[in-house]
Amino acid sequence: MAKTKKKKSDKKARREEQKRAEEEAKRLAEEAAARRKRLLIGVVVLTVAAALGSWLGLENERLTGIAILVGGLLFLLVALGALGAGIKPRDRDRAGAIDFGNREK
Repeated sequence: MAKTKKKKSDKKARREEQKRAEEEAKRLAEEAAARRKRLLIGVVVLTVAAALGSWLGLENERLTGIAILVGGLLFLLVALGALGAGIKPRDRDRAGAIDFGNREK
Protein backbone atom coordinates (compact mmCIF):
# COMPACT_ATOMS: atom_id res chain seq x y z
CA MET A 1 0.00 0.00 0.00
CA ALA A 2 2.78 2.41 0.91
CA LYS A 3 4.64 1.67 -2.31
CA THR A 4 1.67 2.53 -4.52
CA LYS A 5 1.16 5.84 -2.73
CA LYS A 6 4.84 6.61 -3.09
CA LYS A 7 4.77 5.74 -6.80
CA LYS A 8 1.74 7.96 -7.35
CA SER A 9 3.31 10.86 -5.48
CA ASP A 10 6.55 10.41 -7.44
CA LYS A 11 4.66 10.42 -10.73
CA LYS A 12 2.71 13.48 -9.66
CA ALA A 13 5.89 15.28 -8.64
CA ARG A 14 7.55 14.41 -11.97
CA ARG A 15 4.52 15.67 -13.90
CA GLU A 16 4.49 18.93 -11.96
CA GLU A 17 8.22 19.38 -12.51
CA GLN A 18 7.83 18.67 -16.23
CA LYS A 19 4.95 21.13 -16.44
CA ARG A 20 7.05 23.83 -14.74
CA ALA A 21 9.95 23.11 -17.09
CA GLU A 22 7.67 23.37 -20.15
CA GLU A 23 6.25 26.68 -18.92
CA GLU A 24 9.77 28.03 -18.34
CA ALA A 25 10.85 26.93 -21.83
CA LYS A 26 7.78 28.58 -23.34
CA ARG A 27 8.50 31.83 -21.47
CA LEU A 28 12.13 31.82 -22.62
CA ALA A 29 11.05 31.19 -26.23
CA GLU A 30 8.63 34.12 -26.08
CA GLU A 31 11.36 36.40 -24.70
CA ALA A 32 13.75 35.33 -27.45
CA ALA A 33 11.08 35.99 -30.11
CA ALA A 34 10.46 39.47 -28.68
CA ARG A 35 14.21 40.17 -28.69
CA ARG A 36 14.50 39.11 -32.36
CA LYS A 37 11.52 41.31 -33.25
CA ARG A 38 13.12 44.32 -31.53
CA LEU A 39 16.35 43.64 -33.40
CA LEU A 40 14.52 43.58 -36.75
CA ILE A 41 12.77 46.86 -35.96
CA GLY A 42 16.11 48.38 -34.90
CA VAL A 43 17.75 47.40 -38.19
CA VAL A 44 14.91 49.02 -40.17
CA VAL A 45 15.04 52.21 -38.11
CA LEU A 46 18.83 52.41 -38.42
CA THR A 47 18.63 51.89 -42.20
CA VAL A 48 16.02 54.62 -42.64
CA ALA A 49 17.98 57.01 -40.41
CA ALA A 50 21.21 56.41 -42.32
CA ALA A 51 19.50 56.84 -45.69
CA LEU A 52 17.71 60.03 -44.65
CA GLY A 53 20.86 61.43 -43.08
CA SER A 54 22.91 60.85 -46.19
CA TRP A 55 20.22 62.14 -48.52
CA LEU A 56 19.05 65.23 -46.65
CA GLY A 57 22.19 66.03 -44.66
CA LEU A 58 24.94 65.24 -47.12
CA GLU A 59 22.85 65.42 -50.32
CA ASN A 60 24.64 62.37 -51.68
CA GLU A 61 22.40 60.02 -53.66
CA ARG A 62 25.09 57.38 -54.11
CA LEU A 63 25.68 57.14 -50.35
CA THR A 64 21.92 56.94 -49.82
CA GLY A 65 21.69 53.97 -52.18
CA ILE A 66 24.59 52.24 -50.46
CA ALA A 67 22.98 52.80 -47.04
CA ILE A 68 19.69 51.32 -48.26
CA LEU A 69 21.48 48.37 -49.88
CA VAL A 70 23.53 47.57 -46.78
CA GLY A 71 20.50 48.01 -44.53
CA GLY A 72 18.42 45.72 -46.73
CA LEU A 73 21.09 43.03 -46.71
CA LEU A 74 21.49 43.34 -42.94
CA PHE A 75 17.72 43.07 -42.53
CA LEU A 76 17.70 39.95 -44.71
CA LEU A 77 20.46 38.35 -42.64
CA VAL A 78 18.79 39.16 -39.33
CA ALA A 79 15.36 38.04 -40.58
CA LEU A 80 16.68 34.70 -41.85
CA GLY A 81 18.60 34.19 -38.63
CA ALA A 82 15.49 34.91 -36.58
CA LEU A 83 13.51 32.49 -38.72
CA GLY A 84 16.11 29.77 -38.28
CA ALA A 85 16.37 30.37 -34.55
CA GLY A 86 12.65 29.78 -34.12
CA ILE A 87 12.74 26.28 -35.60
CA LYS A 88 13.29 23.40 -33.20
CA PRO A 89 15.74 20.71 -34.32
CA ARG A 90 14.51 17.14 -34.66
CA ASP A 91 15.32 14.78 -31.84
CA ARG A 92 16.76 11.58 -33.28
CA ASP A 93 18.99 9.04 -31.60
CA ARG A 94 20.39 7.58 -34.79
CA ALA A 95 20.11 7.98 -38.53
CA GLY A 96 17.92 4.85 -38.74
CA ALA A 97 15.21 6.67 -36.79
CA ILE A 98 14.11 8.45 -39.97
CA ASP A 99 10.78 7.02 -41.10
CA PHE A 100 10.23 7.05 -44.85
CA GLY A 101 6.85 5.35 -44.66
CA ASN A 102 5.75 2.01 -46.02
CA ARG A 103 8.13 0.81 -48.72
CA GLU A 104 6.30 -2.36 -49.63
CA LYS A 105 4.37 -2.27 -52.90
